[in-house]
Amino acid sequence: MRVNQLRWTTTAVRARQTSITIPWRALALVLTVALAGRVLLLASNRVSFHSDEAVVALMARHILDGARPTFFYGQAYMGSLDAWLVAVGFRLLGESVLTIRIVQAVLYLGVVATGFLVAWRLSGRGVVALVTGLLLALPPVLLAVYTTATLGGYNETLIFGNLLLILGYDVTHEHSRSWWRWGLLGIIGGVGWWTNGLIAAFAAPVALFIVYRTLRPAPENRGYSLAQRAAPLLLAAPGFFVGSAPWWVFNFENEFAALAFYFVRDNASRFAGNDITAIPVDLRLLGLLFLGSPTLIGLRFPWQPQFFAPLIGAVVLFIYAAALYRLLRRPVMPDGKAALKPDARGLLLGMIGLYSAIFLVSKFSIDPTGRYFLPLFVPLAISLGVLVDSIHRPPRLGWQVAVAGFVLAYFVAGQISAATEPPGLTTQFNLDSHLSNDYDDDLIAFLDERELYAGYTTYWVAFRLAFLSDERMQYSSALPYKPNLTYTEADERYPAFKAAADATDNPAYITANVREVQTRLEEIFAEQGVEYEQAAVGPYTVYYNFSPEAPRPPLPFLE
Repeated sequence: MRVNQLRWTTTAVRARQTSITIPWRALALVLTVALAGRVLLLASNRVSFHSDEAVVALMARHILDGARPTFFYGQAYMGSLDAWLVAVGFRLLGESVLTIRIVQAVLYLGVVATGFLVAWRLSGRGVVALVTGLLLALPPVLLAVYTTATLGGYNETLIFGNLLLILGYDVTHEHSRSWWRWGLLGIIGGVGWWTNGLIAAFAAPVALFIVYRTLRPAPENRGYSLAQRAAPLLLAAPGFFVGSAPWWVFNFENEFAALAFYFVRDNASRFAGNDITAIPVDLRLLGLLFLGSPTLIGLRFPWQPQFFAPLIGAVVLFIYAAALYRLLRRPVMPDGKAALKPDARGLLLGMIGLYSAIFLVSKFSIDPTGRYFLPLFVPLAISLGVLVDSIHRPPRLGWQVAVAGFVLAYFVAGQISAATEPPGLTTQFNLDSHLSNDYDDDLIAFLDERELYAGYTTYWVAFRLAFLSDERMQYSSALPYKPNLTYTEADERYPAFKAAADATDNPAYITANVREVQTRLEEIFAEQGVEYEQAAVGPYTVYYNFSPEAPRPPLPFLE
């Protein structure tokens, strides 16, 4: 009894020491820099608004009207948590694109704060935490884009992932008997799994780390038996199922469609993304090494294959390579102390290695934007922080500022370059589907004037148009948007819009950007012998006032 009391007392003292030694001033500085950078980015109005973001906005609006969606409309993945948070923003600030971005900015500050705390928890060194925080506060274009425009939960996933890293380290070291930490670990893992399966990039290494430290405990936990060390898992497991309850309910009702998304299968599905075909392993490796990884360190923008300032980027790449090499070599600081706390190095390296394996065997390898690499940003940032902190060549501070400042300057230059050149910062990796927001108001005014409130268009027009017009415009996503004219019925994400289009007596057709779609549509009209009026509004072409009657989808775009 006396021994157990001593253990609990020692644990409590360590917990108090951890809580009071966090460098709050450094954290405040990092958050100030992050807030200033995000305000400037939003003020530039160079992050475009597209239909994926509009779907989240529409879900938020419908939530306020009583809807209770489980996942992103028309998909069996990406839970609706982000839409619920946007709904809170709409209730407080009104419905607008700016409100969406403000909600994301608040979440982004949470990403920065938790990333800083991960670095501090795993190293206990102010320089490592400060460098990690500043890299998050002044990020490369990839992180800037996907923490500004929402696609359904990337900010939340990064926050949850960072918390899993902190809690996972806590419960395997000084706080192994902290019941609330174990329970919270499970709940956060569950909510994260429902929000976005990308949480596996954090959860899998943390889970393996916990198993390892349960079987081979850290020195402070060797006085406990295996049964005592494993007992807290009885709290984490139920917490996971509670947190992920919406995911399980949906799957039991839909033949585990959410799980099917993550693995390639060739059969058709009514859910978008579930029928994407496989790509060869060699292309997956190319994606890992030459698409995703360069994007993560700012060497490439998500929407273009060419590199940004490649000569300078090569230096940044060398710095990151040196940081990983230093991490592999068990770095020791100039003061003789370890760069990282016990086991932290293994956790970081395990996360990087396990993510690479997950990428190669899952659907994440199909996406060329690099957005699925976001979980690796904090481990790499910590590695760079360790490299900077380990510099001992005099003048030490000068070299530290030079190395960290060089990388930060490259990130900022990338954001400035992307913001000042077409297409701006966009979530569209296929620029055929990128539509400038400059003509949205003109298009809505044109349709209002002619009372063209329903009809047929592409996915990338329909949902953006619906949100911006307060859903006066309800258009079916019935048209292809690729030059090869391929189309999937899964683009019809919201049945009410298709019903409105099919029911109207005065439909319009709207195309944008892709000449092949416009040409084929006009051929179909000619083949069916209909007359119509046609108007160009910026990149949009509107067909309306059909006679004797408007053709109805499905249209024979492909032979």
